[in-house]
Amino acid sequence: MAKRKQKTTELDYWLAAGSRPAFVIDIQRRLRVFNTACHELTGWEPAEVIGELCHYGSDAEASPAQALAASLCPPPDAFEGADQAARVHLAHRSGQALPRLVHYYPLFTAEGAVNAVLGVISEIPPATPRDESPARQLHAELAALRSTLRARFGTSSLVAQSAPMQRVLRQVELAQLAETGVLLLGPPGVGKEHTARAIHLGGIHKGLSFVPLDCRRLAADEQHRVWNRIAEAHAEGTSARLPTGPLPGVIFLADFEAVPRDLQEWIVSLAAAPRAWRLLASSALTLAELEADEQVRPDFLALVSPLVIQLPPLSQRAADLPLLAQHFLEACNREETKQVGGFDEQVWPQFLRYDWPGQLDELAAVVNEAHARTTTPLIQPDDLPYRFCTALDAQSLPPVRETAQLTLDPLLEKLEIRLIELALERSRNNKSKAAELLGIHRARLLRRIDQLGLGLNLADEASQDSGGGALDRDQPPTTSESGPPHPS
Repeated sequence: MAKRKQKTTELDYWLAAGSRPAFVIDIQRRLRVFNTACHELTGWEPAEVIGELCHYGSDAEASPAQALAASLCPPPDAFEGADQAARVHLAHRSGQALPRLVHYYPLFTAEGAVNAVLGVISEIPPATPRDESPARQLHAELAALRSTLRARFGTSSLVAQSAPMQRVLRQVELAQLAETGVLLLGPPGVGKEHTARAIHLGGIHKGLSFVPLDCRRLAADEQHRVWNRIAEAHAEGTSARLPTGPLPGVIFLADFEAVPRDLQEWIVSLAAAPRAWRLLASSALTLAELEADEQVRPDFLALVSPLVIQLPPLSQRAADLPLLAQHFLEACNREETKQVGGFDEQVWPQFLRYDWPGQLDELAAVVNEAHARTTTPLIQPDDLPYRFCTALDAQSLPPVRETAQLTLDPLLEKLEIRLIELALERSRNNKSKAAELLGIHRARLLRRIDQLGLGLNLADEASQDSGGGALDRDQPPTTSESGPPHPS
């Protein structure tokens, strides 16, 4: 196929005059051309978006103009000289996402190097089969999901579609409509603070600031100072503000059980009066453990837990795992010059077998390191971090069998009992001779027989042997009071 050489002046003229939406992104991933048809389609003026840096990803946190640029960004393969076609969700100025098909054509210099990519936008033909690669399909699926979540929650930062997370998403919707406290439970790393931010961004206090407090790391005096500032900022008639800017609207207490008890009491008293702030909290403990924790005042627990949201671990979110991994990958694309399109299909079996004890934080770290290591448009199994591979191998090993504890004293006691019984048996229950066989004094033997509870056993055995009372052969036979027996 002949390579298309770029002639900037002619290209700009024909694109501007064309009736089909078209744009050009240079090799530095800057949007350079955005024709009139693109403006009519998306609502964006060329002057508002020309020069924006594009990255390969559906951006959740970017400004609207940056989100548009991200939705236009070509797949990494296009910058390597390959024609590409991809389904995208264009970020309209109104916030609506427009599903479209984009054909990407690399533009070459006279030396044969790619220095820009031309994109031509068209409607998606209804009968067109999906012949995209799995990685490209996952990218499009994530973009579509984010569009749906943005319309539903006012933010696209939550990435979830699995059955366990559907309940969570419904609870988040309810929490956004309420003003009561919300308690988020789950192991470390499952995204409790991220979920709290989503509640804030879609709630009635979204115009105010979100104040996260790590109660386990903050010293007690520091927690008291922060709450004094919050109370001052909301005091009637004051113009005080936190250093971060707007008034605090949502205070998020991570590991809230670490709040000092005297401060818990004060917060409860503050909440009793009309206020313009809301309290969200999180804990890695269960609700039953929190109720039994003497450090947590019952009235403070009641304040933060009218609505309890239990976040599932990543091991229970298999349907979300590819989307989450792609989400973290595209976050790396936003921060780095290197652009990676997705994951090789051989990566997914390893990800799905792993238990992810570090939850979302561990997944993000693994994807971040793999993104830095890879030299191809897709992350390969060899790009995965060594620590992940060794952890996966260790996970497949059988558990180490626990060895029964061997305590010395009971073993020695059993041995002593057996030796005493053997000595008494050989001496025909003569304790003096048994003591000689054992090499100890008779008094010590009698004392040990008593301590070990052998006296009763010996008496029972003697009773069975003689048919009467116990017989101690250390004593001479006794005679009756009437004297020696008479011969018959």
